[in-house]
Amino acid sequence: MDLQGKTALITGAASGIGAACARSYAAAGAHVVCTDVADDAGQQVADEIGGRYRHLDVADSSAWTALASELADDPGHLHVVHLNAGVMMGLGNIAEMSDEDYLRIIGINQHGAVFGLRAAVPLLEAAGGGHALVTGSMASFSPLPVDLGYSMSKHAIAALVRSAAPNLAERGISLNAICPATVGTGFLGGNRDRLEDAGMVIMDSEEVAEAAMAILDSGLTGECFALFKGREPEPFPFATVPGSDYRSRR
Repeated sequence: MDLQGKTALITGAASGIGAACARSYAAAGAHVVCTDVADDAGQQVADEIGGRYRHLDVADSSAWTALASELADDPGHLHVVHLNAGVMMGLGNIAEMSDEDYLRIIGINQHGAVFGLRAAVPLLEAAGGGHALVTGSMASFSPLPVDLGYSMSKHAIAALVRSAAPNLAERGISLNAICPATVGTGFLGGNRDRLEDAGMVIMDSEEVAEAAMAILDSGLTGECFALFKGREPEPFPFATVPGSDYRSRR
């Protein structure tokens, strides 16, 4: 996808998938606005790619309002927003989940996507249309008993994308999710070699970045693209709800 002269915003850009995508968007010609709460690492990525860095707590709606106001005054329009920031909790026992645990993971993974999309839509419309991409996970499709908060929040991403896309399409905005299997990021806690020795298939962040570019260029919207190592991203085939044709049977 040619992003020459366009502006792309990405959250969670300081490391992992976010940093890889920021580099990919810049290589395609975009001016990239990198955001994160890890300021030193985020600034380093921005400096590396000739972009700019902004501190952003994605769970703070007022921070999104302030950033959107700044970007609205920018002479360059926003064409791509990639809502990538996310965290894991690693907790499978709901009886042990504190309010703080719950609010943190829902705030970053779910509210961050909602607040970010809400803030970005007017900016994308002002550009005459654009693209929104949200980082989901295989946990968007299936349960993850060892991290129920993560799976719950990533299921919400799939629902957001599939539900919001039709309205946004009427406004010239595509909305999709990229849902990779296991990626070699900080989420693995430095255990990649051990996990691969045990047979787990792990992809690099750069492979996710390549897939993100393909999704932006796909012409599709409202899809949650499953991504496995060594394969092209493919829209996940959600099942039809039983009885969903009840109106036609009345």
